[in-house]
Amino acid sequence: MKNDEIRAANRKALPKFLLFTLVCAVIGGIAGYCAARYGLDQLSGVLADAGAFFGTHIAPWLMVAVAVITPMVCIPLYRRAKALLASWDGEDEDTSSVIDGKLSAVLWASSASLVLAFFLIAATYSVGFASFDSWESAVLIFIGIAAFLAILVESILIQQKCVDAAKQMSPEKKASIYDLQFQKKWVDDCDEAEKIMIGKCAFKAYSAVNRVCAIAEIVLAICALVFGIGFLPSLAVCIIWMVNLSVYCKEAMRYAKAGNKGNPAQRKNNQKDEKGV
Repeated sequence: MKNDEIRAANRKALPKFLLFTLVCAVIGGIAGYCAARYGLDQLSGVLADAGAFFGTHIAPWLMVAVAVITPMVCIPLYRRAKALLASWDGEDEDTSSVIDGKLSAVLWASSASLVLAFFLIAATYSVGFASFDSWESAVLIFIGIAAFLAILVESILIQQKCVDAAKQMSPEKKASIYDLQFQKKWVDDCDEAEKIMIGKCAFKAYSAVNRVCAIAEIVLAICALVFGIGFLPSLAVCIIWMVNLSVYCKEAMRYAKAGNKGNPAQRKNNQKDEKGV
């Protein structure tokens, strides 16, 4: 783009950006005023009690529910994908897309259940060692731990089955899900079209994580002011945000450097070809 075009694009986008910043500042100011005016900081004790009750009496049973529901959702989808795979002739693209969609849905559901299980086990542990003061609470904690381990095993086995099915569709893929470098080897075995698709999905995820982290930071900053939750939640989000940004920028710089190194050689080869002609 030329300088005039760059300035025009900036002038066009700047008013919306300033309006968004102003709205966020107004919302933050209103939240701070309401907290000071109406004593919303007193809700911190109510929230702490609610969190303790949730972690002790609800989270373990939710993990049990997740442990039961996950295979009920994933196994039928996986079996339908396997049935289609058994009848697939290796050429029909429509059938291949349907199989990929079902396997992706199974992977999504099993991964989501695992993330939810990590949240629920953290909620269970949040009560601390005081939960062992009564037999009822101790039993609920052990139920939650058992359910968490069941979800972990279920997710691993379901994802292994899905990866094995994907390898049957694409024999060039050799990586095992139990390999510590599985993701790297899997991408290395993908063709160029699959790598482009992975890159687009990765950029979409990168952008979404940046937005979510920014929103979460604003919300947690307000909560730290109003409810006195401290800075550790914000620190956790900032670490995720920083890792996300740093890895993306580091890889972008690495690929840009590799591309610049390749350009002179390409130009030299082109010059040789022109001389040969």
